[in-house]
Amino acid sequence: MAINHARFSAFVILSVMMIAVQIPIVTSNSTTTESNTYSVSGGRSILIEEYTATWCPSCAEIDPYLMDFANTHGSRIAMVAYHPNDDVDAFQPLAAQNRINRLQITHPDLASTPTFIVEDGALRVGPDSWPDVNSDILNEEVKRQSYTHLKLDIQQDNETWTATAKVIGDETIDNGQLTIMLIQHQKTVPEGFDNPGGETRDRVLTAIAECDITSSSIISNIELLSAETTTCVDDFSVTFSPENEFFSVLLIHEPTTSQLENGTTGTFGVVEYKSNSVITTQSGINNSIIVIGFILLGFTLVFKMRRAS
Repeated sequence: MAINHARFSAFVILSVMMIAVQIPIVTSNSTTTESNTYSVSGGRSILIEEYTATWCPSCAEIDPYLMDFANTHGSRIAMVAYHPNDDVDAFQPLAAQNRINRLQITHPDLASTPTFIVEDGALRVGPDSWPDVNSDILNEEVKRQSYTHLKLDIQQDNETWTATAKVIGDETIDNGQLTIMLIQHQKTVPEGFDNPGGETRDRVLTAIAECDITSSSIISNIELLSAETTTCVDDFSVTFSPENEFFSVLLIHEPTTSQLENGTTGTFGVVEYKSNSVITTQSGINNSIIVIGFILLGFTLVFKMRRAS
């Protein structure tokens, strides 16, 4: 009976293992021949801006950790990295320089890489400042009791994407600006540049558009295919072609530069759309770990039962 029981138990465990192996592992596939629509709404996310560079050793070292940190915290935070137009950085996107110029209105001492700024707060310089960054995030979450409710509608048409921003809810928004950012994940560092890190960098701002709410006019359109609006709060839209399938679109309600100069800081609302490839890649890794765990557990139990029999 003991032997038959052991065989039966082994059969059950092996069956579980086979089922585990067949658990779907989500992978990222190219979506260049599809037409899809997506939507995301929110506004409570905390904005974390990083001043970084591809030639910076400590930036390269911390970059993978920041990617994991952003994935772990989900919609609680929205992180974006600005690479300078300094004739040394491998990317030098004009959109990022636009944001760096904006940051220097309130932070004229911005110079070191990496530097982190949570909701336009204090400069946190270097990887060792990360505990301060975490503290800033928690403080801002406590402070953010009210926020602008935002919505992003995303339309994919083969290789061209359109993102349309809207202010939703009952509140009336009559000042500030709406900003749409295109953020590239796994952006390849080209050869011929000083690169102390891996082959790619994450969360790289590559394109941006800004819409002044008071005048309902587009005040910037950098590296996007187009940007247009009738009224910013109803139909501010941009079209773009991402470099690869790993990208995010960030929508921010924030002060205009003139408001910054007059002392208004922080953001009023932030929401981020992440492409399915970004989301499912993380899910695929988690599923793989589960499958491997099932298999190892099964083999361990079978081995123990064989020894006992």
